[in-house]
Amino acid sequence: MGEQAKRWLAEQMREKHISEEIVANVLGIPAEKFYVGTGEILEADEFLRICAYLHIRRENIPLDD
Repeated sequence: MGEQAKRWLAEQMREKHISEEIVANVLGIPAEKFYVGTGEILEADEFLRICAYLHIRRENIPLDD
C-alpha cells in the first residue's frame, strides 16, 4: 500500500491509542512497514489484517477514485 494508506492507518492507530509496535508484534508484520518514508511496502493483505485488528470495517476505508 502507498504512503497515503500508511498515513491513514497511522491516524487510525493514534485515534485508538494503539502503537504501531504493538500492532506489528501482534500481527507479525515488520514495524518498518508501518512508517512513511522507509521504502518498505505494506502489502494489501497486511493492510487489511491491520484494519481487522483495529476493528475498521472495509466500507469505512477511504478509497481514492
